[in-house]
Amino acid sequence: MRAKTSAKAQLRREIRRTLNSLPAEEIADHSHRLRQKLLFPNGSKVALFAGTAPEPALLDLISENHEVDWFLPKVIGPGEMEFIQVASTGFLRRSPFGILEPVEGKKTDSLDYIVCPGLAFTMAGKRLGQGGGFYDRALPRFAGAKVLGVAFSCQILDDLPTEEHDLQMDQVLTPFSEVPDGTLEC
Repeated sequence: MRAKTSAKAQLRREIRRTLNSLPAEEIADHSHRLRQKLLFPNGSKVALFAGTAPEPALLDLISENHEVDWFLPKVIGPGEMEFIQVASTGFLRRSPFGILEPVEGKKTDSLDYIVCPGLAFTMAGKRLGQGGGFYDRALPRFAGAKVLGVAFSCQILDDLPTEEHDLQMDQVLTPFSEVPDGTLEC
């Protein structure tokens, strides 16, 4: 297990270096391409994430589609988060982790989709997160939700070191991956 933990730490450093070297224009363009693929049925309950600078920027989805109920994660304790409903990005503040999160709102115990961040993914659904375990702890509470990993192409690897607690994505999207008929696989 120690070897996997060490391999994960090294891989995290490498991926962070790569992400931090991406030009802002490329991040903006590829984020736009990802948002175009994230089309959800009206009335869906969808959890997004508020990415940091080198992550996909997805928050515009909230203002682009008012027919979806949007939720963002809010840290409530060490390694624990809940998803809070948001109607606009105007009621967000920076958490101690530097991530935008809801100031207030109604938490949910059910979601249809969870758009999940990560440092690296495989197209088969393996995920390497930041290392805090927030999503690995939260996702089992939403067993009926479809979990979608979103990433830039440089974050897709052939394989990743995983451990028992690491959860799989149902689908992984990149700016250039194919989405059947322009919709998510449901």
